[in-house]
Amino acid sequence: MEILEEKILVKQIFKKYSVNPRNWNFIISTNSIRDGFFDATVTNSDESWQLKIDSIYKPSPIITGTKLDIDTIKMKKTFDEDIIPFGYRKIDPPMFMNMFRKISEEHEMLSKKNTDYINRELNLMLNSMEPTVPTKGTDYLYGPFLYTSKNLIGKSSYHDIVSEKLALNIKKKIKERYPGYG
Repeated sequence: MEILEEKILVKQIFKKYSVNPRNWNFIISTNSIRDGFFDATVTNSDESWQLKIDSIYKPSPIITGTKLDIDTIKMKKTFDEDIIPFGYRKIDPPMFMNMFRKISEEHEMLSKKNTDYINRELNLMLNSMEPTVPTKGTDYLYGPFLYTSKNLIGKSSYHDIVSEKLALNIKKKIKERYPGYG
């Protein structure tokens, strides 16, 4: 198992994404496994990556990760088929302006209802836009990231071992970056 740092990890995953930008999921668990860090999985139909993130509350978190040596069919069963796939989507300004204008015009009516309407409109818009490989000079939406209180990692001894190794790597990085810290 090769543990990768954030810059190399991003390049590796983006390289794979660029080959096939369809059917990716980026799921972050807000409950950690015994180590105080956040766990994430990045998957597509061919592979899965396990990430460990020191914080989801700062702009430049410390991230380590590794490609998992598991059957992707088992991972697919863990995820909901209705999840909007992760990816880059080209921004269509008129479509966004129409959606925001519609929401603004219906604001008073919406304030009396729950937020399901806004979520539904946003989901319809995202589902209508195919994920693509980004190019310079074009604006994109990036996501969605699914945050869940369930921890999808740690369902096997293999995941536990990977999680422990990634946590040790993050602790080492924190000590290197912040020598006065713990």
